[in-house]
Amino acid sequence: MKHIIIFLLATAFSVAVCGQTKNVTGKLSTTDTADLTILNIFPDSFPNVSVVFKAETRKGEPVWNLTKEKMAVKENSQPCNVVSLAQISKFKPINLGMVIDHSGSMLGEGVYATDNNGKILYWLDSNMNPISPEDYKSPLGNAKAAVKTFVGTFNTKKDFISVIGFSDQVYEVLPPTQDLTQINALVDSMQAVGSTAFYDALINGIEEVKKADGVKVLVALTDGQDNSSKAKWNEVVEIANKAEVPVYIIGLGNVNSDTLSMIAKSTNGQYYYTNSSSSLNVVYQDISKHVQAFYELVYHSPNFASADSTRQIALSFEVDSLYLVTNPATKKLPAEVVAHLAKKEREKQYPLYGGIALIVLVAGGTIVYTWQKRKANPNQHI
Repeated sequence: MKHIIIFLLATAFSVAVCGQTKNVTGKLSTTDTADLTILNIFPDSFPNVSVVFKAETRKGEPVWNLTKEKMAVKENSQPCNVVSLAQISKFKPINLGMVIDHSGSMLGEGVYATDNNGKILYWLDSNMNPISPEDYKSPLGNAKAAVKTFVGTFNTKKDFISVIGFSDQVYEVLPPTQDLTQINALVDSMQAVGSTAFYDALINGIEEVKKADGVKVLVALTDGQDNSSKAKWNEVVEIANKAEVPVYIIGLGNVNSDTLSMIAKSTNGQYYYTNSSSSLNVVYQDISKHVQAFYELVYHSPNFASADSTRQIALSFEVDSLYLVTNPATKKLPAEVVAHLAKKEREKQYPLYGGIALIVLVAGGTIVYTWQKRKANPNQHI
């Protein structure tokens, strides 16, 4: 089986960080370190090769405004032309999946008083001041408002958004769409009832995200511990990694943060926790900042010789006093690459006979890819 094997070594590199783009803020200091995670590799019509990655400081802030002029690429020690370097939000489609918990606990948080028939008379805020039911904003109400604001930050002329609503099972499924009116209507229709089948909902969300092309991301909200799923959390991780879908999770209130954090971390996503639904809008804004700071680098390969079975590709960054630290990871060769190579072989425009493995090394401020060809049966599909 063909794989992209990523060996990542800690190293220093330098980049000038300029002003921010819209909705993205933050600062870098000379003591910051950063994690680089490669999310996808796409063939942008060979000899152009596209690499999608995210770069974040160890404090969790994205590294943005990297520039084409501050990067260099070498293939087999030959300098390559960097065609482009841009934030994903500008050009490449983002396929965003939203998973929303509307279990019974999303009806209310905090203390409330009832009459003899169980009807809620008033809620108490954090200062123990009474709030009438008409003025009270439920966790689900706050979640709905935050989600609608969040999806509105994406460019629906190129991006697709799917929605999963769940409680004791998955009840709402909206396939990838660019229709914000349809998305908002489905979100508004959700009612707080039932228990929590979070893991099953995550798997459903991943399946929807897989349906559209582009960079895939799943953002999920839950306010309780899973007590109704058929799937286990480790199955979610396995399915997400196979589909190359990073999972961003928001835990609200009484949740198992250890498990939720493990799912997010194991899928190259991130975990957020808040004990108040009133802060959900801020959390979703931060996730939007991270997702829209993904980068796509496209370079032009100068080597068309099929006799070269190994190609070593080096990407170097110039960043001022910033340290790159990334853990070893293994990725399967994206299906887009396989399809692209098969098409080029049929057209006899790209005479490689086998699979491709890409080996990524970081050393001395350089990311190195090794492009390895293996011999194959002429009748074997790539």
